[in-house]
Amino acid sequence: MKYIIFITLTLNAFFFVSGQNIPNGDFENWRVRDHFKLPSVTSTVRNAERTIDAKEGQYALKLSNTYVPNSRGYRSYAINYDGVDFNGEPLSMCFWSKYNLAQGDTARVYAVFREKGVYKGKIDFRFTGSSNNEWVRYSVPIEWSSSRTADSIWIYLYSYADYGVDGDGFVIFDDIHFTNLNERQEDILNHGFEDWENIGVNYPAGWRSVDLISYEQYYSFLYEPTVLNITNSDVFMGSSSLLIKNAYSNSNGNLRYGYCYLGTENNDYYTPHFPIDTFKYLQGYYKYLPDGDDTARINLRSWSKGRYSSNDNFYLSSANEWTFFAFPINYYSSTLAPDSAGIIFYSGKTDSVRGPNSSLYLDNIELVMQPKSLGINSLDENASIYPNPFSISITIESTENNTVDIYNTLGKQLTTYEIIQGKNTLHLASLPSGIYYLKTRNQSWIKKVIKQ
Repeated sequence: MKYIIFITLTLNAFFFVSGQNIPNGDFENWRVRDHFKLPSVTSTVRNAERTIDAKEGQYALKLSNTYVPNSRGYRSYAINYDGVDFNGEPLSMCFWSKYNLAQGDTARVYAVFREKGVYKGKIDFRFTGSSNNEWVRYSVPIEWSSSRTADSIWIYLYSYADYGVDGDGFVIFDDIHFTNLNERQEDILNHGFEDWENIGVNYPAGWRSVDLISYEQYYSFLYEPTVLNITNSDVFMGSSSLLIKNAYSNSNGNLRYGYCYLGTENNDYYTPHFPIDTFKYLQGYYKYLPDGDDTARINLRSWSKGRYSSNDNFYLSSANEWTFFAFPINYYSSTLAPDSAGIIFYSGKTDSVRGPNSSLYLDNIELVMQPKSLGINSLDENASIYPNPFSISITIESTENNTVDIYNTLGKQLTTYEIIQGKNTLHLASLPSGIYYLKTRNQSWIKKVIKQ
């Protein structure tokens, strides 16, 4: 069941669209802070990257060193701890490299060959200096311990060989392959570093999250994401809703609350970010599934000519279904007109994290003069709709005669049905699988249904 407030239709406007004075307050627009990673390879988040400066194909692997005074600096590596399948009897391991290492720094290539888990051979090759912006091909003899047969290989690539780095530098690797008397052997999986996966941070456009801050400021990912784009059956309206949740921040079991705020910089957390007029209420829709006695919070601040004009904390209690909220804004002065605002959402109590599962869903957040919830009955007082999800038809048990319009998520009206008091069957087998909205002409209820 959803407790929903309707906005009066205009001639060309869809029933759930309203002016969004809070930028992207319907959370329909999302972005990804890209971070590309080699599949099945363990690498540093900082300084291990995909590059288009490649010898073969489109991409190569770039490992960098960053010098930091009074510390070991930031180094980089890419390691396949699970090994890759290998077939052949090579004499040498070959690769292309372009590099520019600081004086005193050494890059390293290390590989171990095994057959049925038994060690067969290795290479341990190191190089220094600069390739002067040229690609250099290395051919390194394999140190076999017995027969030159192996079914798997473990490859370790490093931008360093010592504890610390002496300066900024980089090394690029491409086209790792194996030869026997200059005859190329069968290639291993992803030998040219062409296959990458984007494991970057997903965030609503114009907003920032603790996940994004952790990545951009500390070059690290939280153990679990705290801000997610909801696109499945949990969506309230449109194609996306926002989910903010508590989560484990590391593998040691440490917990943290999630938060998300309007802004493009870290200091937007505390400063005005978007222009407003003198609205009286903050309203929207939410669903909250807390751990224990956890409570979600919304902090809304407004400013007038650089001075605070309000600073409200609104608390959201448990709600298993989408629920409408409207909070009055408490201005410090009736004569101090606000000109800008900032808003922050928290998934739980910030003084003591209650658990890893507190989940706050949000959608259609906006500032209004008057709440739009007056006079609308909840769905279960007027109709019962089942099954949901459905595959062929749905049944509506209605308390009144009515006209029902069916819309898709883009707001296009697809068809209309006349229903009577009692049981009605709507045959919808021709609709493609997806999310649809059923809305009565007299605006007594709306219902989201899912076609399987």
